[in-house]
Amino acid sequence: MDSGNLDRRTFLRGGMLLAVGAAVTACAPMDPRVVVSPTPLPSSPTPLPSGSSRPGTTATFGPNGTHYPEELPWLGDTAVHELEAECDWVDIGRQLQGLTPQQVAEGVVIRVASGSLPGDGATSSARPALGGFGDPEWTRNVLICPRDGFGSITVADVGIRFDQCSRLSLFGFVSAGSFALTQCTNMQLGWSRFASANITRGGDALAFYELVLGFRQNPEDTVGIRPTESYAMTNISRYGCVFGPSVKPADSDAHCDTVQLEGTGDGEFGPFLSVDCVDYGSSNAAMLLHDQLVSAEYEHCMILGEQLPWRIYPLQPGDYEGTPNAFSGGCRDVRLTDSIVAGAVGRMGFTGVENSTLSYQPVDSQQPSQSGAWSVDTGISAWSANDIMSRQDIPDYDDATLAGIWTW
Repeated sequence: MDSGNLDRRTFLRGGMLLAVGAAVTACAPMDPRVVVSPTPLPSSPTPLPSGSSRPGTTATFGPNGTHYPEELPWLGDTAVHELEAECDWVDIGRQLQGLTPQQVAEGVVIRVASGSLPGDGATSSARPALGGFGDPEWTRNVLICPRDGFGSITVADVGIRFDQCSRLSLFGFVSAGSFALTQCTNMQLGWSRFASANITRGGDALAFYELVLGFRQNPEDTVGIRPTESYAMTNISRYGCVFGPSVKPADSDAHCDTVQLEGTGDGEFGPFLSVDCVDYGSSNAAMLLHDQLVSAEYEHCMILGEQLPWRIYPLQPGDYEGTPNAFSGGCRDVRLTDSIVAGAVGRMGFTGVENSTLSYQPVDSQQPSQSGAWSVDTGISAWSANDIMSRQDIPDYDDATLAGIWTW
């Protein structure tokens, strides 16, 4: 068995924890929930140390290095419990296995040495990089980040999957591949760049902070959020993220969206919250919100369809020359505040629209049913790349630019 990826349940069947030498083979930690802490778990997390270098959150469109979970140890601070791991999923799992609930409540950071992390794919059936790690009963997340800063660790182009993990926060990783989350709870990913994301089966309390995805020639959706069977997919949120286009070939009949929230099962689905995010339409649409989604809310966001995505990510010969919608689908409760929307909004069920601008005059059925009304600015359709980026805190989404704001 390849030791690069780790599924805890595989090794539980072995009934013992193997000693690990310099060359790790098929080994993995025991279930962390069998480790008994001598100190009772507090009812709430221990307050984080005072004197933090953490900045206050600044409300800008997209990344600025300040969107970050309030309860998580700051990357640039020294946590109560500082651990180091080799650039290896087995060793990362080993560090997680050794934690007690009390330590997690006090604050834990696992800093990973520079290098490349392997993967076995980002499909829902791929062998997990981490499977079954963390504990839903923990009162705080464990932060996992590169020891030497953003860009010092790359994740395999083939992609990675996290399966049935809880209370883990991964910040500061870069990959030309994708990641998948299956049946994870209280998971956070941020300050990272991947090609795409596949969030499926089920999940709860999945949050993304200044995550940059997309900007690629590919007929698949940039982000697919698809609960299956009777699994619930609830409480999905984003803060300061940029999700870019996926562009299909001109001869492709694929339906290619940037974010597709599609209820393929009969479990609870939603809500979905976006704050300070920027979404660029793919070949077909920026946001596809399925009828089954209970609600979607956008606070200070830009959803940019029409020709605006190609001002930032120019089409190449052989690409499908689409004019993407801003919204498609039929979610019956969509709310926007302080947001900018370019492109068709279809039959979306807008319930509240406050201080938000649309690039064309909507028909009556596209006005909100409960509160507010669209402002209209047809000039948005003619925005240049500079018009778009000047409204953000960074000039582009290059890795070097991101490394300048994601510092610790």
